[in-house]
Amino acid sequence: MSAGQFRRFTYLVTSGNQVIPGIIGRIKSEGIQKQLKETGIFTFEIYQKEDTHFLLIDAEKHMNSAILNSTLLSVSIDFKAFHFESTPLDRIYKLEQKVVYAPTDGQLKTSVAPYKRFVWTLLLEPDLIEEYKSVHAMGMAWPEITANMKSVGVKDMEIYIHKDQVVLIMDTEPDFDLDEVGPKWQKLPREEEWQAYVAKFQRTDPESSIQEKWQDMRPL
Repeated sequence: MSAGQFRRFTYLVTSGNQVIPGIIGRIKSEGIQKQLKETGIFTFEIYQKEDTHFLLIDAEKHMNSAILNSTLLSVSIDFKAFHFESTPLDRIYKLEQKVVYAPTDGQLKTSVAPYKRFVWTLLLEPDLIEEYKSVHAMGMAWPEITANMKSVGVKDMEIYIHKDQVVLIMDTEPDFDLDEVGPKWQKLPREEEWQAYVAKFQRTDPESSIQEKWQDMRPL
């Protein structure tokens, strides 16, 4: 992908969708990869945690979810009962966010390549979801937390939500070592205060480290 702008669409699909294994095989094939790029889809990544699959699609900036759906169908990528047009996830946080986009419009982004990518997920307390969204809304991030992320090598971060599940995408410097950086990160200004504050929203042990709270989604 060039350094230009693009649109991002993300989705959650459960393993109850029986076509997922076949779709994964097709997407990985050289022929389909070529067709995707020719039709304006730069990236189609799939991540898995237990019975949930997270789809991350980056496409040309003129696309919306309806165009994306038609484009995928044109190269025979069809999740049957699942619709790419109507079901993209809502983004509730972006590092230094300036604009809010509708999920069906796609998130307008600029490449931060080269990067190392982490995709994590966790569950929220159902009664606190709206408050969690408000805490992560544009302009609400504590400036110290933003500065901390940038200082340790985080180039971009987003959080997407589906019901009570959130998925975090973190792109870092290519040589980023989480095991080395993590403990230092947690000691930066107001970091422990922030983690204690957001712990009430998360269905996890409040005493857990960041790495323990956020569970890895493995790339397929």
